[in-house]
Amino acid sequence: MASVINMDIAALRSFVLAENLGSFSAAAVGLHCSQSALSLRIKKLEEQLGCELFHRNYHTLKLTADGAMLLPEAVKVLAGHDAMIQVAQNNGSSDTIRLGIPEDMTAGFFHNFLANHDEYVDKIELSMHLCRDLVQMLCEGELDIALINAMPDYQGGEAIASRELKWVCAPGFEYQPDQPLPLALHPEGCIFREHVFKTLNALGRPHRVMFSAQGSISVQAAVGTGMGLSVMAEGIIPDSLKEAPEEWRLPALGQADIRIYQMGHGSPFLAEFIETLRRELPKVM
Repeated sequence: MASVINMDIAALRSFVLAENLGSFSAAAVGLHCSQSALSLRIKKLEEQLGCELFHRNYHTLKLTADGAMLLPEAVKVLAGHDAMIQVAQNNGSSDTIRLGIPEDMTAGFFHNFLANHDEYVDKIELSMHLCRDLVQMLCEGELDIALINAMPDYQGGEAIASRELKWVCAPGFEYQPDQPLPLALHPEGCIFREHVFKTLNALGRPHRVMFSAQGSISVQAAVGTGMGLSVMAEGIIPDSLKEAPEEWRLPALGQADIRIYQMGHGSPFLAEFIETLRRELPKVM
């Protein structure tokens, strides 16, 4: 009979979170441990599995072919573990849904979705954070599901809609093509920020961050005063701002997905809610 390998749940959680956040250091912060402790967990997991999970270098953290194959299985194990804990704690009777969303989705979610589905109003515990933070909270068992913005090459989740990304500015903004591109963005943890930097760096386009804040209202206010440009998904650009003119020839940013992330299967009520999201949210976001 083959020997049984008992994998450490903390090591599996470290593996999943490191992949989602893109670094061991970020995952260590999220799991409240040292980077060396997290690295040791993953090294032990690799030894148990008999394969390397990550390509490691100084700049990026990428899954190996084995890591990409095993990541969905790790997510399933964590989902089962967390679902079991939730059932034990709630005796299987809770209909509360712990949902996380980024701020740019709040208006559409409240006014266009929740207003038409009042059966969920008193059943949702809603948290609003940056997308990377939402993924982290989900991996730590603090959320049941999360709606996040994700670029097409970002792993995980279920895409239910896509939105074109647009450069936006104040109506009177004076574009100076010979100067570094001034930007007003959300801080680290924002998927759009990461994508903007990746796009501009790939083209060798000089840029600098003139303003950074977590709140969308603050970023919009900074853009409205002419401090710089920002990036928003189509359909949520406020009337006080405008899309940057095509003649400026700013690089195209492509589309971003709206994805549902879920760690466990949860209750029938949660499954019903997720199915409603799949069906209705693409119509209103």
